[in-house]
Formats: sequence, structure tokens, C-alpha cells
Amino acid sequence: MAATKSITSRTIKEVQRALPRESAYRKGLKVTIERHVKKAQEKLLANFEQHPVTLEIGGGPGASNISGTLNGIGNLFSYIGFDSGDQPLNSIRSMLKQYEIKFHHTKTKTIINITVPTTTDIFKASPLPWATGRSWAKGIETGISGLGRYLNIESARSRSGKGVQTKRPVRAGKFNNTSYLSLLLKTYYKEIRRIEKGTLS
Repeated sequence: MAATKSITSRTIKEVQRALPRESAYRKGLKVTIERHVKKAQEKLLANFEQHPVTLEIGGGPGASNISGTLNGIGNLFSYIGFDSGDQPLNSIRSMLKQYEIKFHHTKTKTIINITVPTTTDIFKASPLPWATGRSWAKGIETGISGLGRYLNIESARSRSGKGVQTKRPVRAGKFNNTSYLSLLLKTYYKEIRRIEKGTLS
């Protein structure tokens, strides 16, 4: 026969005293973890905003090629083919600000799961204007062809108003691949995993 344990008024009082402590623990843990995640996120966003590629694209069709991707010719905004007035960085900014924290409490420990957008998610949010199945953000790292036929001139045929592709090559040279979001996100993910592994027993 299984042993039974009577519930006394003392037991009930002990449980009642423990509940506020448990509630305070969970609330404090949530605040602490969220603070760490926000700090990691703010660092990611700061590095994103300060990156030469971000600054160049944010400068629009009149920007200089400070990223060095085009060997100083024109700028990424007109080379990629954004329409004048486009804000191609906003969708990436929006995704970088997303996160979800879930807590799984057991009798002996608390497990923390933090979900943030993947690199693939970010690339999907940055389609090339003329090839929606491809990502311009990924192209920054792997290459965007056409530099040999790119003219940085004002033209009514240009989406941005400045920069066109000619039928024949006008110069030698190729796009200079540059580390961008993949590297920034790798550092961010490492920090997020570190926060997760700070599981409290």
C-alpha cells in the first residue's frame, strides 16, 4: 500500500510562504534575461548601423562607395538597383529587433529558450529589386555581378535615377565581396547561446 502524507495547516503555510518567493524568482529571472538579450541586441544593431555597407546604402543614390565593394565606382544603392526613395534597410532593422524568450521551469532548474531570426530569415527580407529570389544582403558577401557594365550616371532609365547597366563591358574589374550580416549575426548568436546556457539551478 502506498504511503500517504497528511496535509497539515503547517504544510499549507509552508507552501503559501514559498509561493511569493517562487513568483519573485521567476519575475527577477525574466527581467535579468531580457536585459541581457536587449543588451546583445543593441550591440548588434549598433554594429549594423555603423557598418560601411549600411552607411553607404543608407546614403541613397548620391552616396560614395565607402564599403569598397565597387572599387570606388558609384555606390551600392544605384548599383543594386533600388528605386529612388526605397528604404531597403528598414526590413532588416525590423527583423533584427525581433526576439522571443521562453522559460521552462522544473523542480530543479529553469531552462531558457531564446528565439531570434536566422541568417536565412534576414536574407529573405532583403530581396534584390530585379530578382526577388535572391538576396542583396547575401550578395554583398558572395558577389553581385555586373560591375563591368555599370555606369554611374544620371538617367531616366535608372531605378534610382543614377546608375545604369550597359549592354557591353565598359571596364575590367569585379565586385569585391565583403563580410556583412553573416559575421554580425554569428557574434550575436554566440552571445544569445551564452545567455541561454546561463540556466539557473
